[in-house]
Order: sequence, then C-alpha cells, then structure tokens
Amino acid sequence: MSPSEPGASRRLKLLIFLLVCLVTVVVVVSVSRRRPPAEETFAPGRPSPVEVEVGTRAVLLYFGSADGTSLVEATQEIMASSEPATLLASIVRELLAGPPESGTSTVPEGTQLISAYVEGGTAYLDFSEELRTGFAGGSTQEYILLASIVRTVSANFPDINQVQILVEGIAAESIGGHYDTSEPLSVFDWQ
Repeated sequence: MSPSEPGASRRLKLLIFLLVCLVTVVVVVSVSRRRPPAEETFAPGRPSPVEVEVGTRAVLLYFGSADGTSLVEATQEIMASSEPATLLASIVRELLAGPPESGTSTVPEGTQLISAYVEGGTAYLDFSEELRTGFAGGSTQEYILLASIVRTVSANFPDINQVQILVEGIAAESIGGHYDTSEPLSVFDWQ
C-alpha cells in the first residue's frame, strides 16, 4: 500500500492522533504522581484545608531563665486545631507573647510571626524584621533565642526534625551574628 492511496492518508492521521493522545495521557499521569499529598504540605498564600477546632491543648513552651543563660519550661493551654500550620502558628505566637509567670521572653519586643508552615519534616517560621533589628544580645542570648524557638516547635511536633527561621520571607544569614540560620536548624543540635 503506498501513501498515495486514499485510505492510507486517513490511517496515518488516525495513527498520529492516537499517538498524541497516548503521550498526553502518559504525561498527565506522571505529573500527577509527582505532587505531594495536600495534607503533607502547607505553604503561605495557599488556602489551607478546612479547619476544625478540636478544643484546647496543653503545649510546652521554652522561655529564658531569670538570668537569661538557660531555658525554663512552661505549659500553657491554647485552642487546638487539626490543621498543623495553624497549630504551629498558635504555639509560636504564644511563645512570642512571653511567659505567663516565671521566665523571660527570648524574642525581641515587637517581633511578629508573619506565617508558619510545615513542609516534609521542616517547620518554616517567617518572622518580622524586629527579630533581627531588635536583637541586642551576644552569643549566649542568640543561642537562648534560637533554642527556645526550636525546642518549643520540636516539643509540640515530634515529626518535625528541622526548623527554618525566616525574616520577612528570607532565610537570614544570622539573627545576631553568632549562629548560622541560613539553613534549617536540626532539632537534635538544639536539645
């Protein structure tokens, strides 16, 4: 059968059409398999799953000791959420509010949490510029600040193994010049 026959041209077009359809299906299936499940990734700017309040929850927070050289634990009740990013933000905002009784705040005054989300085993905490500009301590105070954040997160989220500190959406090189915060902080290094 030669290409000049009337039916050959039609069969060739049909074969090309079927081949294009098959390639399209393969591409769609492979792309859809690469996406992580929605419940594993929470990023700012994306609508979060329907939030269901589930009562209150006791959380463990770490504040500075009276002399500012170590951490003290405090337990507080907060409104619980079934959405990890919302719960993470609530816990960190409680830490920013300062201790209920004993201890001192480790976070510079005026610091706000812009957003919090979880991706894989890493918690991302985006703070306002005051975290850096309001910091006025040395290496011990910077250690206490970072340790209070990392320990608070890890104590309440056992599946999180890293915490990335962001300032205005950017991974800051350091908060006070003594510790590298450009990469996620391993919770095992801050225990």
